[in-house]
Amino acid sequence: MCPECHTRLEEWDRERGGDPHAYVTDTLRCPGCELIEQERDHVPGDRSGYGVKIQLLPRHQHHDHT
Repeated sequence: MCPECHTRLEEWDRERGGDPHAYVTDTLRCPGCELIEQERDHVPGDRSGYGVKIQLLPRHQHHDHT
């Protein structure tokens, strides 16, 4: 199984019962992932940014918005 797309090689291989057109792509924009990427732009690229994790919290749980 591919660790990124989670398909199996045999799903694509006709000789193994698969179909080279077994899947089609679809594009979507996730507002949560977009927000995380925007925040990631503010994380320093040097050692001071090592280990920084960005998470989404419901607004009512965040200390700046309670």
